[in-house]
Amino acid sequence: MTELAPIEAYVAPARARPALWRMLAGCVVICIAWFGALVSVAPTLREFAKGHQLHDPALLTIGFLYAFGGMIAGTALAVRLFQRRSFRSVFGPGGFRPGLFGWAVAIWGGLALLSLALLHDVLPLEPGVPLPQWLRHLPFAIPAVLIQCAAEEIAFRGYLMQSLAARFRSRLIWLGLPALVFGALHFDPVTHGANAWLVAASAGLIGLVLGDITARLGNLSAAIGLHFVNNAVALLLVSPPTPLGGLSLLLLDVSQTDAAGLRALHLTDMATTLVCYGLWLLIWGRRLGPVRLRHAGNGQAGGAGE
Repeated sequence: MTELAPIEAYVAPARARPALWRMLAGCVVICIAWFGALVSVAPTLREFAKGHQLHDPALLTIGFLYAFGGMIAGTALAVRLFQRRSFRSVFGPGGFRPGLFGWAVAIWGGLALLSLALLHDVLPLEPGVPLPQWLRHLPFAIPAVLIQCAAEEIAFRGYLMQSLAARFRSRLIWLGLPALVFGALHFDPVTHGANAWLVAASAGLIGLVLGDITARLGNLSAAIGLHFVNNAVALLLVSPPTPLGGLSLLLLDVSQTDAAGLRALHLTDMATTLVCYGLWLLIWGRRLGPVRLRHAGNGQAGGAGE
């Protein structure tokens, strides 16, 4: 085993058929499946609401999150159709590893709660969903957040990053491009106004961090756990005043028109992410060695073949 083994083993399943048209065709399938799920979930939600007494904001958020199951199904279909490999291979050697996922949730969750405790006195908070209602939502909300986080990791740090790394050696491409696309998809001037670029940059930063952790470990499971903690805190515990805040126990008492206040919160969130990631690199990440692909054919890993 060399220090490059984790990333090499992670990319290996995608090397057999690295043609770019296969990756792009798979991306089209993933998008169609995701949008199809978003469209089809609305009538199902109306029936579901009748029996579970969910108020509208919570129903909207839960339905939106569950629709990401379409992204998972689309990725599973894409790897089968165009790369002739198993869906399990998207997670890396060993498939999904509950141990890695659990450790990531425990460690990142502890850091997140510590950060909230330290920042509690300076965060402008107000009550969100009443506690009894919040507890009633949790059995539906927690799986919904997990599905959404797993879907984004499977599509971006799994399928897309593996496919690009099978073709290109440069980290600017196989690590940077998925993070760039991930950030761009979070660009929403209607919701975030003047801070839309900062929200996109924050998402791109998280994409880089999760991509690097995945490459160093050679498995996607930890990234899913980290993403799950990040989104669970932001959607279920302390949420900014956005349309997806309908599940949160606490809300940040900052107006959507207060661009300066929101900018400070986003910058604080990015700084916290960098500090936590730096601690991870210091304690564990550097033991896994540099993240470099060992070889590439004609400037491209796998050459120009199938």
